[in-house]
Amino acid sequence: MLKHIYLRIMNMQKGLKRKGIINQFKVSPKGKKKGIGGEEENYFEQYQKEGTQKKGKESHFTSNDHGKETEPSVHERRCREVEMEAIFSTKSTMCGSGNTGSISTNGKRKDKGNCPNGGGEITSREGIETRKDLELILKYASTQIIKSLSVNHDYINCKDYFMSLALICNQLAIHKFEDKSFWYSLSIKLTNILKIQKRNVGKTLCIRWLALILNSFGRVHVINTCFLKEASSYIKLCKGEDVHTFDISQIVNAFSKLNYVDRSLFKHLEPFIFEKIDELSCQSIGNICNAYSKLEPYDTHLVNHLSIKIKKSINKFNEQELANVLNSFAKCNIRDLDLFNTSLKCIFHKFYNFKPIEIVMITNAYSKFNIYNKTFFSYLFSYIKNYSTHFKPPELAIIANAYANFNLREYKIFHIIKNGIVKKEYLLENGNVAMLLHAYGKLLIRDEQFILNLLNKKKKVINFLDCRNLTLFYVSIIKLNIDIPRDIYINLKLNISKKLHSFTDLALVSICYSSMFYMYFDMNLIASILLLLNKRKASSKSFAHQIHVSLFVLQSLYDFGKFSLNFLTCLLQLLNRSYHYISQPNYYDINKSAIQKRISPFIPKKKNLHVQSEVPIGPFVVDFLLCRNDAQR
Repeated sequence: MLKHIYLRIMNMQKGLKRKGIINQFKVSPKGKKKGIGGEEENYFEQYQKEGTQKKGKESHFTSNDHGKETEPSVHERRCREVEMEAIFSTKSTMCGSGNTGSISTNGKRKDKGNCPNGGGEITSREGIETRKDLELILKYASTQIIKSLSVNHDYINCKDYFMSLALICNQLAIHKFEDKSFWYSLSIKLTNILKIQKRNVGKTLCIRWLALILNSFGRVHVINTCFLKEASSYIKLCKGEDVHTFDISQIVNAFSKLNYVDRSLFKHLEPFIFEKIDELSCQSIGNICNAYSKLEPYDTHLVNHLSIKIKKSINKFNEQELANVLNSFAKCNIRDLDLFNTSLKCIFHKFYNFKPIEIVMITNAYSKFNIYNKTFFSYLFSYIKNYSTHFKPPELAIIANAYANFNLREYKIFHIIKNGIVKKEYLLENGNVAMLLHAYGKLLIRDEQFILNLLNKKKKVINFLDCRNLTLFYVSIIKLNIDIPRDIYINLKLNISKKLHSFTDLALVSICYSSMFYMYFDMNLIASILLLLNKRKASSKSFAHQIHVSLFVLQSLYDFGKFSLNFLTCLLQLLNRSYHYISQPNYYDINKSAIQKRISPFIPKKKNLHVQSEVPIGPFVVDFLLCRNDAQR
């Protein structure tokens, strides 16, 4: 029954393609049309016809009563078909290069391909009706699947059934059939089937069909942990020779999409990946890198081995695969300079074929490793300028952070970023707000109206920020020297005080250093931080520099004679620990702040600058004065 439903779906999909509703072509930069699947697509079309050949020949869906194939090579060819179909569907819906788009019921195609090649409008009434027919078939297919899974297991326990089930699930996911009740019911029934199938692993439910079903759940993002645990357990019982590299790629990709990383399963699959590393396709490598980068602690051993193969075939990677690979290396903190430098030529060649999210992933990867390339940012500037409306607010926040990391104060870019975020602040996640403020603070882009508007609309995120983002948020606001609303400042201090013991030493001293600014000076918060730092016996170059400046400002504002003996002892011990670093002759040359670097060239070298104790301006100016005074000596 299911095999006929699958054929009907495929025939309907072909009809939609013929009418131009599902575009199966991509447009190259020169305007020449090219099939998405290439030779693989032709193989897929050719194999589709094999089931309708002359009378008397077995259909490619046919099996005998025992679930065995009537032709020895048919099952292998079926697996190959599914692999080609999955590659085809992935490329047509996710690939960065392509003019494909999703279909909406109003007959218009929403452009989801690359920005330069936007999709046109479909206004054909016939096309709309055909699309509705497909939706009815998908609904009917989902109903029949649940009915078939409700019968006695012996009636459905054959390879053909599970193959048809997997193929239909794949089509439902491709066409975004997101009926949560169906997918959840399916996961419950499959959980029970997997328990039964463990008696004869791979006999009727082979790994290929399970991988395809899992990938379908990943596409629609429906999570049932019991089903995923049972599937993981079943996969670990499969023999190595039954596991193809394509299956491994689909399995880990599905678990990754669902944010359910089963470490034991991933470790179980590792030997198979090493054994078949030469058989991995570019898509499989991208999926595997992306999935394994989510393991904590990161599995650098596998990714390092994959990097050798990646560098050999870097030109064969499409846009999405390349973005996945570079982003994965960044997540795993593997700074492979050879790979990143080799990738640049490929990136430049395909730059305008990347999707915005892929551009963001690549930019973030290079930013994380501080690998600056002037040509890359020239391309990036042009891309953002031309396709700014395609970027989402969280993506713009990441780009802003990258520019800040390389100290690139491009006002035009930040104007575009501001316009892309205004009235869409609700789309920013908690970390994005801190990241955005950090970028504006580090580059000292004091767009007061934008910052205050952002703070007022996203002030509730303060309660949900982790210590790192809370530090970025607080320090950046003070750097911008903006008079923020009192309730936001009080809430910031309250959250810092609550999480005080969870901050790192460097974060605490940064907060203390920033709190010396006269508008945000709070002796109670500063005292709490200094006592905690002394208790931890904090000591490092960055700590020494900032604590030195902080104590200097504190001394200029307060009479130390009014402090308690306990607090004075604390200050003395902090100064003693910082003295080791401060006394080094090249100390200030190593630890110059951003403002020192920008101001120093404009100050006459011959004039002596003396630090006066009555300078209560704030840490940034005192920092500069101390630097100049040290140089003059």
